[in-house]
Amino acid sequence: MLGLIGDPQTTARLQTAKGWVFVVGSTCLVYALVRSNQRRHERTTDRLEHALQQTSVLHRLLRHNLRNNCNVIRGNAELLEANDEVPADVDPYLEEIKHQTDRLVELGSKTRCLRDAVLDGDEPVRRLDLTAAIDAVVDDVRDRYPSATIETDRPEVCSVRTTPKIERAFRELLDNAIEHSERADPAVRIAVRRTREGVDVVVADDGPGLPATERTVLEEGIESPMIHSEGLGLWIVRTIVVQAGGSVELVEESQGTTIVLSLPD
Repeated sequence: MLGLIGDPQTTARLQTAKGWVFVVGSTCLVYALVRSNQRRHERTTDRLEHALQQTSVLHRLLRHNLRNNCNVIRGNAELLEANDEVPADVDPYLEEIKHQTDRLVELGSKTRCLRDAVLDGDEPVRRLDLTAAIDAVVDDVRDRYPSATIETDRPEVCSVRTTPKIERAFRELLDNAIEHSERADPAVRIAVRRTREGVDVVVADDGPGLPATERTVLEEGIESPMIHSEGLGLWIVRTIVVQAGGSVELVEESQGTTIVLSLPD
């Protein structure tokens, strides 16, 4: 036996066998670990897909019920307004009821928009004329807020590769500027300028400025139980712009708020 071990050929065969055992054993171990991780990943993916499906169903049901209930509340408020037996001093409260129900319906619409923006993050970009998009948004906002003044400064044509959802980001910024203004006739300016990297869209207003929590949401996309945004509009803006490969910058001004959306091309 000792003679066999001392034989060079036998020693070489033993070393080769040990090498093969190590290779086969290592391969089996690596395969087992990979398969285990793969199965764990598949289970996690299945759970996430199931949770996403349940969340989508719950979200749809909540929006549907919220809209229907708000329509019922608003309809009853309108009936009370039309009733001559209801005292006139109740009218302001009925107006507030209608206003708050409209806000709830709009909140439901914004949650859907934010959900779609997050889930459709891989939506392909295409070449759009930002000038035409901004003009369409401005016309819509002017119709809804006739007392507001909206100035535009943009080229006749400004083509850029971006997501079609960018129109929603422009609309949210204009709506936010007008709705949170303390003036009876708020003024907003939206400008488009070419840069080396792409296009900057600048929205400036004469309002009271953004609170610190809203600034954090817009610039960093951070929210916590202790620090949270008052609405979804700025979340929608940041989500759409970031997913389009752009960035959002808040410029410090002595009065009002200036927000710059930088879009690549």
